[in-house]
Amino acid sequence: MTPAVVLLIVRIALAICLYVFLAAALIILWRDLRTPGSGGSTTPVPGAHLTGLDERAGAQAPIPLVEINLLGRAADNTIRVDDVTVSFHHARIAFRSVQWILEDLGSRNGTRVNGIAVEGPMVITYGDDLQVGEVMFGLRAGGVPEGPPSAESSTAV
Repeated sequence: MTPAVVLLIVRIALAICLYVFLAAALIILWRDLRTPGSGGSTTPVPGAHLTGLDERAGAQAPIPLVEINLLGRAADNTIRVDDVTVSFHHARIAFRSVQWILEDLGSRNGTRVNGIAVEGPMVITYGDDLQVGEVMFGLRAGGVPEGPPSAESSTAV
């Protein structure tokens, strides 16, 4: 056997080993993503809603929460709050790791939980009072009875 043939066989063997390694890595990653408790959200979001606690929040029906809720004046928010003290993209309420987390998105007038300023992601629980700008909401447990489907994808307050 000539050195050129040996070198060709070694290159082919290394290429096969590389492809086997990549296939094994992809299979492991695929299984890990499908396993409960991994990076994907497999925990169901419990029924929760926001209720208006003052006249600025309006006297409308409770607002159901989904896994990720954006609050603010902009039309692309999940929950639109029509008040001048609320920033266009004010805060985020998300369900992560079996708990609700509130995060201020750099708003001008701030976000508070039970009177305490939110300076980073903060865990919130049922019964907490949330202040977005000057608008007060309460986080409450339980789902909201569904009404007829609306044309809007977001809820305006």
